[in-house]
Amino acid sequence: MSRPATAKTLSARPASKTRGEPAEPTGSAEQILNAAAELFATHGFSKTTMSEVAERACVSKGLPYLYFPSKRILLEAVQLRAIERWLHATKARLKLGREPARVSLMKAFKYSVLHSASDPICRAIMAQDPKVLLPDSDKVKEEIRRLNDEGFRALLDQAQRDGDIRNDIGLDELVLIWRVTHDTLIHVRTDAFSWAPRQDSLETMVDTAVEILFNGLTPRSHAKARAKAAASR
Repeated sequence: MSRPATAKTLSARPASKTRGEPAEPTGSAEQILNAAAELFATHGFSKTTMSEVAERACVSKGLPYLYFPSKRILLEAVQLRAIERWLHATKARLKLGREPARVSLMKAFKYSVLHSASDPICRAIMAQDPKVLLPDSDKVKEEIRRLNDEGFRALLDQAQRDGDIRNDIGLDELVLIWRVTHDTLIHVRTDAFSWAPRQDSLETMVDTAVEILFNGLTPRSHAKARAKAAASR
């Protein structure tokens, strides 16, 4: 999983200085991003104003515009920061290149879900919530696709080539099943119609999903018997 190429592009040097490649967020910019993230996640993009962001951040009404010339640019900065934090939190659990791809896949699935579920902006992005992920949010969508290809898809491909996961299922189908299960678990605690057992923690449900994804539903004793029968035909 590589680092987001655009996550810093919209962060944080005052726009009055330059609109090129900005530096790391200053204290004020970080306050603004934190405030905007809370408001966008709670009220959505259209119902959040820059004045409300300034008030929540405890800064003057004009200050957000010095860092983020428009509300749209502020939203993208919030989204890309959330993606970068998700990537960092997930990669920190992996030993890429020092452990089998299958092991990295299992850990990446688990910790990606747990982090995304705990971050309202990540959760909204994964749900493609129109209040936060706008129809023309091309930069954010492209970043998600890129990271999916360079991260999960690449690990699935490597695990197949290593012979550690089934190779009779196409890579596109594997990615689809992976993403559907991954994204569903992120929202399982917030979905009003969720079938999730309330007594189980999200981590327990994720561990169960990983077990099913990698080992299947067929009891292992049955699987061995079927394999033996198939081989004798």
